Amino acid sequence: MKLEKLNPWNWFKHEENSDTNSAIPVTRDQSAASPASLSSGGSLLGLHREMDRLFNEAFRSFGMPTLNSTDASMAPLYRPQIDVSGDDNRYEIALDVPDMSESDISIDVRDDVLTIKGQKEQRSENEDKHFYRVERSYGSFQRTLSLPDDANADEIKAEL
Repeated sequence: MKLEKLNPWNWFKHEENSDTNSAIPVTRDQSAASPASLSSGGSLLGLHREMDRLFNEAFRSFGMPTLNSTDASMAPLYRPQIDVSGDDNRYEIALDVPDMSESDISIDVRDDVLTIKGQKEQRSENEDKHFYRVERSYGSFQRTLSLPDDANADEIKAEL
C-alpha cells in the first residue's frame, strides 16, 4: 500500500519546508546549564523538541504533513485555520479571519504557490477597562499552499 494515496496532495509542503525547526540536530553543553534552567524543565524541553523534530522528519519522508510544534515560543501569535476541500471541478480554501477586511489581506499566486498574508490589528475599544484575560490573537500571518498540478492559477477567486 502506498501512503501517498492517503495523502494525494500535500497542500502545505511549502509551509513545512520553511518550518523553524532545524533539520540538523543541535546539542548544547549541559555542564554550562544553570540549576534554574534544569529545575524548570530545560533538559526535558530539549528532549521534547528533539522528539518533535524526529517525528516531523519521519512524517515528511512519507509525504505526510508534519506535526505542529507545541512550543509556544516557536509558534506565531496569530495563525488562522484553513480548510481545503474540493470536487471534480474545483478546489475551495476557507480561511478563518474574523474581524478582518479585504484591505487587511493579500493573496498572491506565483509558481504554483498560493500565499495568503494578513495583518490583524489589536483594537482597544475602551481605555478604561482592565482585562483579566485576553484569548484573542493579533498580529501578522502568512499561509503558503502548494497548488496541485490540475489547479488553474488564472481562475483563482477570493471572497470575504
